[in-house]
Amino acid sequence: MSQDIYVRAHSVQLEKKPQRSGYSESKWPDYVLAFDCETRLTADQSLTFGFWRFCELQNGIYVPTQEGIVHAQEELSEEEFNSLRKYAKATKAETAQDGSDRLHLYSRTKFTHEVFGMAIQAKALIVGFNLPFDLSRLAVDWETAKNGGWSLLLSQWRNPHTGKLQENKFFPRIVVRALNSKTAIIQSMKPGNPKTKKKVKNVTSYPPARFLDLRTLLWALRNKSYSLRTACKEFGIPGKLDHTPSGTVNSEEIEYCRQDVRATIGLVNAAKQECDLHPIDLNPDKMFSPASVAKSYLEKLNISYPVQKC
Repeated sequence: MSQDIYVRAHSVQLEKKPQRSGYSESKWPDYVLAFDCETRLTADQSLTFGFWRFCELQNGIYVPTQEGIVHAQEELSEEEFNSLRKYAKATKAETAQDGSDRLHLYSRTKFTHEVFGMAIQAKALIVGFNLPFDLSRLAVDWETAKNGGWSLLLSQWRNPHTGKLQENKFFPRIVVRALNSKTAIIQSMKPGNPKTKKKVKNVTSYPPARFLDLRTLLWALRNKSYSLRTACKEFGIPGKLDHTPSGTVNSEEIEYCRQDVRATIGLVNAAKQECDLHPIDLNPDKMFSPASVAKSYLEKLNISYPVQKC
């Protein structure tokens, strides 16, 4: 026997949080930078190489306009580096018709400044699957952060007087603080030299960076924990190649990594399509859990929380 169930809700006008002066962001920005890294199988899992794609939003989907390889040449043998160089020279980039057909081969330093830094300036969404790991592979050094996480240094310079490497104070650090096994808060720190109050000319200005870990977003949307392989299967996207990482650089490893980035872009577009079905204002890089999505629905409906019902 069926019985009607009634619930009571209390509607209030919630106060919107003010945005930072001079800075606004769209739910889905015009650009995305997606990348994936391969490493040695040693305990430190040092970077060997990775693939990246810089994408533009066209007709509602992100399409690659640039593609390339990032490498840590100091970690590679001559044979391994030559494998990457030959592949980049012989292979065309998989980009849109108006994109670059050259497959770029960049050192970690060049990638950091000319691609990663450019993406931050373009207010692009920086995307990866299990993104904190890949960001840490790009780091050249690290420190513990004040919030209990990790402060990643991405840029250094060699002091001509001492010959020692020092932090580039004019490139933003990335701070990563894990909340649980599925979610981390990732943010860029405003660059600057705390030792001088003098204004420095010709210094690049960086807005706050936006980071999207697809693993976190898919968990928030579906309340399920995915690997890249299972996520691609769930969304019907060509996924990972059947290959076991070797920790070396060879043709199989190169194709394996490149396919991971293809899959990442496919998942970005699939997740975007699903996100857009939700009539809420929450940005994808702020969807940290299923609860954050539910909370956004309450705010959209102007329903107050129980603690506010006084």
